[in-house]
Amino acid sequence: MFKIGTITDQADMDFEKALAFIKGLGIEYVELHALWNKNIEELDDDEIAEAGRLLGKYGLKTSLISSTLFLQCHLFESDKTFGPIDDYFITIAGDWGFHMKALERCIKLCDVFDTDKIRIFGFIKEDPDLDENRAVEKVKESLIKPLEMVEKEGLTLVLENCPHTYLQFGSLTSRVIEEIGSKHFRALWDPANAMRSGGKPYPEDYGNIRRYIKHVHAKDISLDGEPHMVPLGEGVIDYGGIVRSLLDDGFSGVLSLEPEYVDEKGGRPEGLRKSYEGIKTVLKEIGVS
Repeated sequence: MFKIGTITDQADMDFEKALAFIKGLGIEYVELHALWNKNIEELDDDEIAEAGRLLGKYGLKTSLISSTLFLQCHLFESDKTFGPIDDYFITIAGDWGFHMKALERCIKLCDVFDTDKIRIFGFIKEDPDLDENRAVEKVKESLIKPLEMVEKEGLTLVLENCPHTYLQFGSLTSRVIEEIGSKHFRALWDPANAMRSGGKPYPEDYGNIRRYIKHVHAKDISLDGEPHMVPLGEGVIDYGGIVRSLLDDGFSGVLSLEPEYVDEKGGRPEGLRKSYEGIKTVLKEIGVS
């Protein structure tokens, strides 16, 4: 059976409300990113314990620790300060050492929430003119020590392509992963992020990253007028082709809904519900349970 999940803050920042809604939809897997308007890395011990209790109450499984490690982090030494990426997507921000400390926290959280995967990013893109090869090389150098930390614990870092970073496409994340060459380093592929960065997510970008994909973020984009987010299945990304290719390639991870779509009447929960119905329709059309 194809595994479908979501990120809890896509339903609600109130963690219990989010879990109740997600459980009601029939989704089994959740990512932990922002709970109670705080990053997962920043929750105190009492909040972590409460989150674990609530996950048990609703019987949901944690697919990964959806940290924002190395997103708002300088790739080169800098005294610049970070502003928010947007009003809803919460991040941690600091230098490389700060993020390494946060990684230590995330490693402990893997044990608490019974998952073996931690999301990371490819550093905030402060120099748009930086040579692509130089960026890949520097990101690789900066991620070797974090990877050594998780390898000792038998965990996996999953590197997400993101338009705010030096690694916007699967083609770039795959280069970093390939050059490091560890089985504990894999990709979190986001086809919509590749498209928002000016790429063609399928089949082109998929073809570059396919052998490393461990987790997928799924959202859809309409190009009618200004590009904007829509419920999955109502945009231009070929999720039918993507799912078929994932299955053909032996993908056993989770396709995690991240709609980033706010319904005019029902808000984020309704946006998530519509995207869940959309992916179920896609699966039905291609004959996948």
